[in-house]
Amino acid sequence: MTRFEDELKNALRRQEPPDGFAERVLARAAEQGSRQVKPSWSDSWLRSFAQLFGPANLLRWAVVATVAVVLVVGAVHYRDVHVQRERAQGEAAKARLLLALRIAGSKLQLAKARVDQINSDSINHGEVNSDRLHSDPNSDPAANQQERE
Repeated sequence: MTRFEDELKNALRRQEPPDGFAERVLARAAEQGSRQVKPSWSDSWLRSFAQLFGPANLLRWAVVATVAVVLVVGAVHYRDVHVQRERAQGEAAKARLLLALRIAGSKLQLAKARVDQINSDSINHGEVNSDRLHSDPNSDPAANQQERE
């Protein structure tokens, strides 16, 4: 062994403590425990605050910040997806409404054409004379009286 190893071995070898060592340590610990001064509210608050943001809790705060960022990004993404889905549903409803209006318009056109056809058929058959219906009642009272009979 080298000289350094020998010195290290001698320095670290087990030694018996002097007599009364344990009693002195226990007495001093009891004395310090009874003398301990309670820190004031501001001291304890500052100490708690310093521990909260101390280097030992750095990893904890990094995890909290990461979770917060993920939650915010997730909420924004969910809102965007919800808005896009709502917009797509609105566009589909608009398309269905326009189709329904076109169908209703075409049905109204068919009904109007049928009414016009019925009117033209009845006029052509002589059932109703539109000149008589639209004549001025004050123009010739005698002629109107004859028409009424």
